[in-house]
Amino acid sequence: MRFLLLASMVLSGMIAFGQAKNPALDALSRNDLNSLSAMLDDRVEICFDNRVQYLDKEATISAVRAFLSQNPPKSCAQMHTGAGKGNASNYVIGSLASSNGKNFRVFIFVSEKGDKKTIQELKIDLQ
Repeated sequence: MRFLLLASMVLSGMIAFGQAKNPALDALSRNDLNSLSAMLDDRVEICFDNRVQYLDKEATISAVRAFLSQNPPKSCAQMHTGAGKGNASNYVIGSLASSNGKNFRVFIFVSEKGDKKTIQELKIDLQ
């Protein structure tokens, strides 16, 4: 009986932890550009290794596709989150490990636009 109680508590914790996962980081880790595209604003500030560009959604996906083809994701973990005043904006910082052995810091800034939140900024820097 104790085993069942302990197992259910562990599984509940695992399920709750899984639900807290950031959908944008999850899309990056799965190389799921369709899901990522649905989260992007019409124009996104994108930064790879301190090179900043302002791109439309299609160009942003092309840039991310090129990055992920050179750095296939092995795993992506959320490290930190934060919210702006009134929760109208928030950010997430994650760590992306690629299968080629490189590790990257990922910063995603999300802001309300109309009735939904969209990704306004995406930064990926080599750690």
